[in-house]
Amino acid sequence: MLKSRIIRLVVLVVISGSCFSSFLKAQESPFIPEKLSLILRNEISGERAFNYVRALTPFHRIMGSQAFINAANMLAGLAKSCQLENIQVVKQKFEGGLSWDPVSAKLWLVEPEEMKFGDFDDVSVSLTVFSRSAHVTAELVDIGRGASAEDFSGLDVAGKIVLTTGAPSLTIRTAVWERGALGVISSYTIHADARFDTPDQVGYNKVPIQCPEGKREPWGFQISARQYGMLQEILRRSKSQNRPVKVRADIETVIREPAEQAYLWAEIKGSQIHNQDIVLTAHLDEERTSANDNGSGCASILEIGRAINELVKEGRIPRPKRDIVFWWPNEHLSEYQYFREKPEERKNMLVNVNQDMVGARQSMGSRVQHIIRTPYSIPSYLNDVIESIADYVILTNTGFMGAEEAGTRQPFSKPILSFVGSRERFNAMVIPHSGGSDHEVFCEGAIGVPGVALINNPDPYIHSTDDDLQNIDPTQLKRNAFIVAAVTLFVANAGDEDVPLLVSEVYTRALQRLGKDLNTALLYLREKKAGSYAQSYKDARNLLEQAAARERRALESVLTFAAPGGRNVSFVMEQVKKLGEMAPALIQELDSVYLLASGEKRPPLPGLSAEEKEMATRIPVNIDSLDEYFKRRDVFVGSPELHPIMAKECYCFVDGKRSFLDIYRAVRAEALSGGEFYYGKVSMSSVKELLSGAVEKGILKLK
Repeated sequence: MLKSRIIRLVVLVVISGSCFSSFLKAQESPFIPEKLSLILRNEISGERAFNYVRALTPFHRIMGSQAFINAANMLAGLAKSCQLENIQVVKQKFEGGLSWDPVSAKLWLVEPEEMKFGDFDDVSVSLTVFSRSAHVTAELVDIGRGASAEDFSGLDVAGKIVLTTGAPSLTIRTAVWERGALGVISSYTIHADARFDTPDQVGYNKVPIQCPEGKREPWGFQISARQYGMLQEILRRSKSQNRPVKVRADIETVIREPAEQAYLWAEIKGSQIHNQDIVLTAHLDEERTSANDNGSGCASILEIGRAINELVKEGRIPRPKRDIVFWWPNEHLSEYQYFREKPEERKNMLVNVNQDMVGARQSMGSRVQHIIRTPYSIPSYLNDVIESIADYVILTNTGFMGAEEAGTRQPFSKPILSFVGSRERFNAMVIPHSGGSDHEVFCEGAIGVPGVALINNPDPYIHSTDDDLQNIDPTQLKRNAFIVAAVTLFVANAGDEDVPLLVSEVYTRALQRLGKDLNTALLYLREKKAGSYAQSYKDARNLLEQAAARERRALESVLTFAAPGGRNVSFVMEQVKKLGEMAPALIQELDSVYLLASGEKRPPLPGLSAEEKEMATRIPVNIDSLDEYFKRRDVFVGSPELHPIMAKECYCFVDGKRSFLDIYRAVRAEALSGGEFYYGKVSMSSVKELLSGAVEKGILKLK
């Protein structure tokens, strides 16, 4: 009893104080000694990275296009000048894709006056991606959003060109394929307020890749909100004069068969270990300009490679022990195809660090740099390494009045600045797992490589003509490259001697996370979020149990670096045991609040409903072939009842040991921990439906 009380007291004291103590210590990171920090701050260049972005922006590097290959070859030349090794531009299958090359495209208003509204050579995104060749002059009709039958009420669009605010992927179907229109002129962007905030922004959009048999080949043009308003006014005036408005579209594009995609690959060979690669990724595909998304990530990993090689050459740092891989893929699809073709290679990859939008001038568009953790299905020491280093950069590049009064250098105590970059603070935060880029592939349960990412959000310029050099900041490029370089060098060199440090960091940060989850659980119970105290208690208890299991697995991941049979193996497992012993103390806190709030004399007894008992008997496993697995499942997971990340997590928790019920509990807890606003709702029926459907489709099989 005394031991239990002591453990409980320790949990509460450490949890309550850990956040403040981490703030104090964040002026340093144990994973980057000050000498190395200074070396990296001096060597990594935001200006060089900015110039790499500049070199990429002229390429309209659409996935599967020749321009993508040209951009990859250009980067390969830069990689060679940076003395990277094993440089390859590799072509791959592109199942369901399209090798599409635009040649020329012009859009003219021809009646009642002549005016150019779009030209691919002027603004590449003015031609909707994957548009087929077309040479037509036809009447223009405004269909508004063009999403429903009401939008077409009283309109005859057959044989005409439609003007719309809707997405071309939608209006090609509703106007062209269903109602006989010839093509689409759209002002759609993914930014809801673009018409007010950036009226001259032209969005980057696509028409469908596949054209149904017997349907007109799709094409479209993109215009700005201001141009849309001009055309609306011309249509209004012409209608009052009973005169038609006509436009001419001239498009030449080439479709190459068979469809291919590609990636660029380079390496820094390690001095000792060649089967535990640190993989740095940044997707190369996007539209012309696309400076932040993702010219910035492509430039950043190239600059990291250059800097590391230069420092090794000068003898200022030793050659990393492990291989470092630099991978510029076609977003998501290159990696999926790679692992389908070479499934054994996943075993040679230790971690992935992905960069996608890391150069934002943050004062433009209020953009925040997100450092994204792995999902709960693959907890890892990697999260705490990058979080520690990110904290260091955030807090040493943010001003504090108290620090100034203490005589600490301000506004930034250890500034990371570029000569021609901004002097803005580093507006960044570590967040729970989020998708949208290449790290998702590595975190797949069937692949099993921990992946973290740096992505800025929100971004009012992404996928538009505004994503260009004027919104890029060399200072932010340098800061993000510093974080990734520091993580890379630590993991590339980590060994048995680093295990105590890793255990300390993971263990103490685990206590912070458990404290947050305890707070979430207690609030959930007090407010009867599940409708009753009993059901709310059940959910809250599951959250705490799953959180404790997550943290034990994160701590166990440190064993990667422990010498087999050495004393550090025992040390890791002792700390894992301590975390396990603290879990009951968290439950005791929950019990106390339940008794007080509900007025009951004892907490609900554990037990399973009939549905839970049935789910507990069903244990799914992945089918043997990784190629077949992703072919049947598809790389993007959709479920009408689940957030896409939670749907994917259902697959990621499949390990041949967890039952349907275990997977539901794990995903339910992850959603509660992250918050409903972030991950949506997770119900038992939605998880059961998804997993049952996967078994029926042969994606999974039952043990």
